[in-house]
Amino acid sequence: MADTTPTEGPGAELLGRLLSQPRVNAAHRLGADLVLEAELIRDRRPLPVPFVLGYTPTADGGWALGHAHAGASSVSIVDDGGYLFLSDQHGPEQQACRHAGRTLRYHRPGREPGLVFSTPRDVVSYAAGNQAVVAAVWLRPDARSLAEDTELRIAALADPRTSHLVRGDLWLQSAYHADGDVLGIVHISRAPGAVDELLPLRLAKDVLLTGELALTPDGRTCAAGLVRFLPGGHRHYGQLLFRVAEPEAAIAVWTDDDLVDLVAGPDGTWFAGTAERVARPGLGPRREAVLVATDGSDVVRAAPGHRDWLEPRVWEDRDTLLCVGASDGRRHLWRVADGRVSRVDIPGSVQAVTVSGDELLVVRSGIDTPPEVLSLARSGSHQPLIAPAAHARPAGRMERLTHRAPDGSAWRSWLCLPAEEPDAPLPVLVWCHGGPLLSWTDWSWRWNPWPFVADGYAVLMPDPPLSIGYGQEAIERGWGHWTSDVAAIAAAQVRAALEHPALDPHRVAAMGGSFGGYLALALATLVPEIRLVVSHCGWADFTAVARACDLHWHWLREYGPVDTEPGYRLESLHLDAIGNGVKVLLSHGYQDTHVPVGEARAMYRTLETRGIDVELMLLDDERHSIQKPANVTAWFQWVSDACRTTLTTSKEPSPR
Repeated sequence: MADTTPTEGPGAELLGRLLSQPRVNAAHRLGADLVLEAELIRDRRPLPVPFVLGYTPTADGGWALGHAHAGASSVSIVDDGGYLFLSDQHGPEQQACRHAGRTLRYHRPGREPGLVFSTPRDVVSYAAGNQAVVAAVWLRPDARSLAEDTELRIAALADPRTSHLVRGDLWLQSAYHADGDVLGIVHISRAPGAVDELLPLRLAKDVLLTGELALTPDGRTCAAGLVRFLPGGHRHYGQLLFRVAEPEAAIAVWTDDDLVDLVAGPDGTWFAGTAERVARPGLGPRREAVLVATDGSDVVRAAPGHRDWLEPRVWEDRDTLLCVGASDGRRHLWRVADGRVSRVDIPGSVQAVTVSGDELLVVRSGIDTPPEVLSLARSGSHQPLIAPAAHARPAGRMERLTHRAPDGSAWRSWLCLPAEEPDAPLPVLVWCHGGPLLSWTDWSWRWNPWPFVADGYAVLMPDPPLSIGYGQEAIERGWGHWTSDVAAIAAAQVRAALEHPALDPHRVAAMGGSFGGYLALALATLVPEIRLVVSHCGWADFTAVARACDLHWHWLREYGPVDTEPGYRLESLHLDAIGNGVKVLLSHGYQDTHVPVGEARAMYRTLETRGIDVELMLLDDERHSIQKPANVTAWFQWVSDACRTTLTTSKEPSPR
């Protein structure tokens, strides 16, 4: 692996420390032990490696690592004192039957993990009930059994003339098919001597499985996510409900909303899930928690009219659903029971929650706090259990800023500052979040402001319209008006923040990735004080991106047909509004399908022709976001150098 040690300096040292920390995603209780799902950086591995880590309590109240499984994820605790997990590890039993890819394995304390199920390709996902499991696996499209799938695959490998017919306008590699395979569902019984069975599910020709799975605790009823591909590039999401013993009688549940992420209730009568209103131009999406009867007979709102886009995560008991929902810069945990909603007070933002008896295990973080695990009692009291990345906790402070627009609306930002009051006003980095239906709520391993704060910058993190956690009105305000309204409000937030006495209003940069990359460029056309723009996978030409990307369906919902609706042209950026004294850094993953790399090339050529000081970094081994630590380090060094050269001295902005 390439050297990931940044150049010298406080920010580089902190970045190196960040890149070495365990990244905790979820926590589970196994008796008195803890089982963590995490990612670790490993030598000679270009990407963070998923791990399952088992910890045992020590006499002094701490934790000792008892076991670790590399290449492992997706833990499910089972009643017999062990847990199931997905693994990238290969054993002789797989080699004997020509199986590769991810497998389903079982861990029992004191024993080597055992193989539960493998296929010629990957086990994509699974859901577990009592003594039964369903798994989504890649299959040859014509396979009617697991044995036939193996035969078809071997035949395809032996025939050099084999080609892959892509359904509709999907990418060759996507969540719905890969290398000619499609997703199927296998029933795996953990009873001795039982035979794994490929379930004969009948789907319409325009429908595929998504890989989402939920299984009732009794192992009898399954929910599987569906996607329907509609003419013109539109999509719609639903659920397939069926008794595992009667897959031929499966019922496809389609509502007016997209129905996703189902979680099985403990009594086997309801699933909980998220319903997202299918947006259209002039009407934005809205997410709500819903209950779906396991026989498909009813879909009801769990918390009608709640403003915070509640999304179910787990059932606390047969009557109580635990949801998360963002509100004003934090992601809260909510209890929903019989239509009543109450917030559980936990510091920071909730990333994951699991239930073990009367205890909740919560992974929480904050913009200034790396993920840690809390134990939460039903009474509401909580205590920290383990904080694997505590050494990465930064030295700094945060302020909450509010900008009130002339129409009375209020828009919030986080301002990250050094721990001590600065001797002189600080240069400012304005960070624009991606999404766009996101907000600044969590610790980030990629867009982490603290290495830059350590190097003497203030980082401003605004939540403009389209940010979640500020009510439906914030979504509707920005829907279809990215430049005319979202960017305009963001620019006003920046101007108001620059009145802060700790900030130098003449040393300002704007940065972001994806939608944030677009917004950083947009701010450079509106805020003369900006002297540096850093846009990763951003864009200026809405029509070019919408026409070619794999998120075409989302663009259709927000702006309408690409070739006829004027919004694409009206909201696109005019890069000639960026002043000649502004430096622009453009970076892009060469394998990006959300924003094709041609847009970065086009912007570079436009700006370079005008004589703008512009640089282009193309990452040939990355997709939409930068994942590899070596690339993160290279990007940080590149941006840090640009900040030093453009924001060192304070000067009035050049006229445009």
